[in-house]
Amino acid sequence: MKRSIFIFLFILLFFPIIINADVVPTEEFYINDYANILSEETKNYIFEKSAFLDSATQAQIVVVTVRTLNGKDLETFSTDLFRSFGIGDREKNNGLLLLLALRERKFRVEVGYGLEEILPDGKTGRFQDEYIIPYLKENDFDLGVKNGYDAFLNELCNYYKVDCQATLPIEQEVNDGAEVVSMLLMLIVIIIMFRLTRGLYKGTIRFDSYGSGSSGGGYSGGSSSGGGYSGGGGSSGGGGSSRGF
Repeated sequence: MKRSIFIFLFILLFFPIIINADVVPTEEFYINDYANILSEETKNYIFEKSAFLDSATQAQIVVVTVRTLNGKDLETFSTDLFRSFGIGDREKNNGLLLLLALRERKFRVEVGYGLEEILPDGKTGRFQDEYIIPYLKENDFDLGVKNGYDAFLNELCNYYKVDCQATLPIEQEVNDGAEVVSMLLMLIVIIIMFRLTRGLYKGTIRFDSYGSGSSGGGYSGGSSSGGGYSGGGGSSGGGGSSRGF
């Protein structure tokens, strides 16, 4: 059974629960395309590069696209999202968020405390002007996001002195039966956790109205489990830059 078919069936079965749940980062964590505007090639590329960077340096680059901010201020939304995801290492605060809001036609680069020295506001704005915004203005979201991602990736790889071309080895595919069982158990746990914690935490960002995607796994800021990917508890003080397109 193909993973996509399995996920589709469970979306149909649990759709009423999913749309009302507080959506956490996707299973891939580093790439969250809620606006459904990026190609699979670009999403896979971002995931592989960010996973390697995280493994080698504990720095994390996360890309998020949403259909709308629903009236929220871009900077506030971005900072809250950054902290909710826990991007970057808790001690080093070396996380970076690239956020695209489709309806508002805005792009935001949010920088963790620990990276503000090498990525000051002026530099992040210049990177947007040179590598991202020209393509977004032409509605080439895929190329704009990838170009911008590469610019920031190269900056961090140079700073940490790691090879940007390297990626983590692809894990061996598990058999269909094991994959189905694993995803079923994960979904059950997520549903239980949502029901137990719903309403206990104020200020949690809800993405059910910001995009059309739903979470494929229970990953959020904190330590990872089960071999998945997650935030390391990093934070941002609002450093970065915003642009319209």
